[in-house]
Amino acid sequence: MLRDRSLQLYVHPDVYAPAEDTFLLLSAIDVEKGEKALEMGCGSGIVSLHMAKAGTKVTAVDIDERAIEALENSAMMNGLYIQAVQSDLFTDVEGRFDLIVFNPPYLRGDVQGQEDLCWAGGEDGVQLTARFLKEAKEHLEPDGRVLLLVSDDMDPSALDEALSEWKVRTVACKTLFFEELRVLTLTL
Repeated sequence: MLRDRSLQLYVHPDVYAPAEDTFLLLSAIDVEKGEKALEMGCGSGIVSLHMAKAGTKVTAVDIDERAIEALENSAMMNGLYIQAVQSDLFTDVEGRFDLIVFNPPYLRGDVQGQEDLCWAGGEDGVQLTARFLKEAKEHLEPDGRVLLLVSDDMDPSALDEALSEWKVRTVACKTLFFEELRVLTLTL
């Protein structure tokens, strides 16, 4: 999906702002009008806004109420409807989706007591991603797909284990000066 610079974005100063990983994930998204899509960990909501503008029925989820507020402001500014849900992953999410998109916290760091959860992916960088992948299966349509951003900073064996039940295809990658990012399409 091409970035639409006409979309207005309200970025809360304490919410993850779009960066290289966001735009790489956005570039890998291909949606059909009328599909049901979920963006997990929506942050600023820029990915959800693009999917909604493309005619997708979007649910956006974040654990941080400030992210939900930012997304709702951005959706209103752009005249788009997005169902926003404050939730710890799928805890308060209902339904099944054709597409689930997630740019998880993937840097190695302690999740417990962490104020900035948008960065900390656990000791191996995969802790939250592994939990997401287990829970996502119950919310994916039978022919649905997951788009997941991963980093080579994640522990490779922990990532392989988390992905073991999924069919995996790399659809985009970008090398930065300190890491390589990849977008994976996952199907069951």
